[in-house]
Amino acid sequence: MTTALRLDWTMPDTATGRLAVVGELNFQSAGRLIETVTEELARHPELRELRLDCTGLDHCDSSGLSVLLMAQRRTQAAGVTLYLDNRSSTLERMLELTGTVDYLAGDAADDRSQSS
Repeated sequence: MTTALRLDWTMPDTATGRLAVVGELNFQSAGRLIETVTEELARHPELRELRLDCTGLDHCDSSGLSVLLMAQRRTQAAGVTLYLDNRSSTLERMLELTGTVDYLAGDAADDRSQSS
């Protein structure tokens, strides 16, 4: 059964945006994530950090990985650092196997979940 993607935006402070990613990040839902990231970057030019909270991310396929890479490029172009917080071991393995862990999560390695 597919879990619909839910995205919850908050700003703990004026320089930090937090986007909770809940459900499945896949071919059907990946576009919503990049649209949200793009819109929030435009609405909040004062952002310096964008933290994607992956606690509720149930599944990420190759389309999801592709959109995470796109989000990294967009945040970087805007002068914003992207963090992938609370990564599951499954997401961590995917990033390692694809060679994208340092690009997407190098600075936030301590933020990953330690559970399996």
